[in-house]
Amino acid sequence: MQKVIDAHVHLDDRISGGAINAAKILDNDLKEIGIEKAIVLHLDFQRWSVKEFSDAILPFKRLVGFVNINPDHDDAIEQLDKAVNLYSFKGLKLHPRLLEHKIDNENSIKLVQHAGNIGIPVIICGFPDGDWLMQGGSVLSYANLAKSCPHTKIVVAHMGGHHVIDMMMLAKRLPNIYLDTSYSLLYYRGSSEVQNLMYAMKSMRFERIFYGSDYPDRPISDTLNKSKDVMIEFGLDDKALERILYTNAKEFFNW
Repeated sequence: MQKVIDAHVHLDDRISGGAINAAKILDNDLKEIGIEKAIVLHLDFQRWSVKEFSDAILPFKRLVGFVNINPDHDDAIEQLDKAVNLYSFKGLKLHPRLLEHKIDNENSIKLVQHAGNIGIPVIICGFPDGDWLMQGGSVLSYANLAKSCPHTKIVVAHMGGHHVIDMMMLAKRLPNIYLDTSYSLLYYRGSSEVQNLMYAMKSMRFERIFYGSDYPDRPISDTLNKSKDVMIEFGLDDKALERILYTNAKEFFNW
């Protein structure tokens, strides 16, 4: 069976029974299709507290939590330290599009620098939907953040969406930028952007790119199978698939 790490999932807050039930269902879905590990991204706007989220996923060795913090909060660094030291989170999640904060302002830079100082990676939303565009989102802001935080590993989620070629070019110059495939690979089906996404993977020699499903956008198995179909359709061989689906993430997270 193909080994897989899913580097981008969330708990489904539509599920009744609290965070623990959502975590149990997620873990079971991952287990059924043979996914070895998953990065579970806490979202500040969901209905669970940081502690509730942590308590829910900690019993499941397959689930690894990243905490979502708004860097514009006065105590953002203290929140991160507490999440890591008290609640066992292994990384930081930034969601500038939905929390409406800047990617490269002083507060974001300080928080991301601190993440690097304490040895944890950062996953930052990179999907350019209409809200992102109207907020003045810019690929350059990711470059500014990465250059200001050279010792922090930064994963740009969704491969930058339809800005994927720009993100790829930045990643070629900034070694602390990584990409994950979540959402975009299936969202853009039927458009030329899929070809751009696949071109970016090939141009980067299938390095520093991780598979992600963005569950609960769609079922775990559905996303994995359809994503593999797309990659195979574009000529990825077994070695390339293994890097995208497993090896790159295993090495990055040091599992």
